[in-house]
Amino acid sequence: MVSRGFQAILFGVLLWATLSFSQRLVDRVVASVNSDPILESDLKMAMLYYATDRKQEVLDRLIDSMLLYQYMSSRGMQTPQELIDSAIDEVLKSNNTTLEGLIRELARENLTLQDFRRFLDREILATQVVFAVVARDIKVSEVELQLQRLKSGKVEFVRDIELLVADRKDWSKLEKYFDPKKNLQEIAKDMGLALEKLSIKRGDLVEVLDKAVWSADVGGLALADDKDHVYIAKVLSQREVYEGRSVEELREEIIAKKAEEKRKELLDRLRKNSFIKIVN
Repeated sequence: MVSRGFQAILFGVLLWATLSFSQRLVDRVVASVNSDPILESDLKMAMLYYATDRKQEVLDRLIDSMLLYQYMSSRGMQTPQELIDSAIDEVLKSNNTTLEGLIRELARENLTLQDFRRFLDREILATQVVFAVVARDIKVSEVELQLQRLKSGKVEFVRDIELLVADRKDWSKLEKYFDPKKNLQEIAKDMGLALEKLSIKRGDLVEVLDKAVWSADVGGLALADDKDHVYIAKVLSQREVYEGRSVEELREEIIAKKAEEKRKELLDRLRKNSFIKIVN
């Protein structure tokens, strides 16, 4: 039975599944892809990684990874060792363990650190690096972005501002130091006040300040006061957010979808032109 002490976390939360093996693992070949073997240790590691005991499903994923790994390797691409090291470090930190502890947990399952590194090498090259390569030439048109905006629902505007708040009793002091040509950082320093930087939506501020900020042009100043305070705000920028997502996030969603389509097309082509053998 797999120990619950080891939980691998990479690119999200990956929990170890509880699997039962009645005999010591024999590292035999379970499949080959263009003569490159997929070993039983690879299969076991992947079953733990993917948190499933569905061998055929996992084997299919390993075959896909091997195809993409071969494709990238043939073009001179390699998984940077620092990415593998970083992935292992994340596992150690997430599980509050040491490298020696990880090695002991792997040994309980008849696996080694080398098995784990080999698995990560293929997995990272077949996912993260492949995505970077297929995504780099993807373009997103304004029409596509507009359609994604419509799908995302309600649009909100967010303004980034600098805000200086002074007590009303310090009005005369503020008049002394205030100069529209000065930046607010200088005025805040002269008055011994803190300058806040905020990202706000309509209604986030007190009413008089909110009205002034949303009436000001981007790059302009907004002045307001009430019975207790004097407010000076500078509107730094404005952006659109769709149901909590920015335009750039929507663009990344489109790119990710297109990249996945390209990856599937590449896999289909590789499968058709490769020799894949499953060993029963």
